[in-house]
Amino acid sequence: MPCSRYTKNGTNVNDEEVRLVWDLFQQSGANAIVAIGGGSVIDLAKMMVWQCLKLELPLPLLAAVPTTTGAGSEATQFAVLYENKKKSSISHPALLPSVVALDPLLVYSLTAYQAAVSGMDVLAQAVESYWSLASMPESKVMAAEAIALWRESFISGLDPTNKEARKQMQLAAFRAGQAINYTRTTGPHALSYYLTAMHQVPHGQAVSLFLPVFFLYNEPGPELLRLLGVNAKETALHFIRDKMKEAGLAIRLGELGIRKEEIMDTLLEDVNAERFGNNPVPFNHQTLKALLLENL
Repeated sequence: MPCSRYTKNGTNVNDEEVRLVWDLFQQSGANAIVAIGGGSVIDLAKMMVWQCLKLELPLPLLAAVPTTTGAGSEATQFAVLYENKKKSSISHPALLPSVVALDPLLVYSLTAYQAAVSGMDVLAQAVESYWSLASMPESKVMAAEAIALWRESFISGLDPTNKEARKQMQLAAFRAGQAINYTRTTGPHALSYYLTAMHQVPHGQAVSLFLPVFFLYNEPGPELLRLLGVNAKETALHFIRDKMKEAGLAIRLGELGIRKEEIMDTLLEDVNAERFGNNPVPFNHQTLKALLLENL
């Protein structure tokens, strides 16, 4: 059976590439799309389904085969698009892949850094889903499973020879994706997009910078703290940062060459209001600014 292939350029999905791939998709006459790659590859494939929806064309079958241990796009009805360095979210039930293949063979070759940034996205998604205003019993079960798998396998999964840990982190990413498909993400994700769009900070690194600080801002209850194996919000902050340091990730903006004093107001003015709307504590510019300046 004939097929057309496209290899994605760059790390994020932008409107220019969507137009390019849409032209190729139309020329191919395909009735199915198989997206093999990380979150951006799967999101780019979802944009073809979105274009069909907008134009009221027959929808192709969408299959997702993730090759990273993060993102979770294979388990959600969302796609992320950057237009003029502004992040926008697309959502529709038809964007949820009809077929998902979790093949551990495809994640064994991840570098330690790739496993670190994608693995921190898993934790952020699971934690944010758990404390989201939209959380429910079903999503909490999935988020709790993702957190448990992360605690067991994140650090050991940085080693590409530890195949069992990589397999468990691939499952953790899927469970976290299922959880946010119910709830969407919250404050840490809402703030992270600015760093990715304007300073080219990889998404997992960007969101992991904010996640520990939001334990101070949101002050979650003991149930979530117990899932992390800690008993206080400050302990949660240090626990997550210790894991980030062990994984070779930055825990402060200065380590990425970013002066926090110069970007803080712009970052907070650029916050993704839709995502922050799910946060258990409403947006407060001054409170967040003080916490971020003190802790980042």
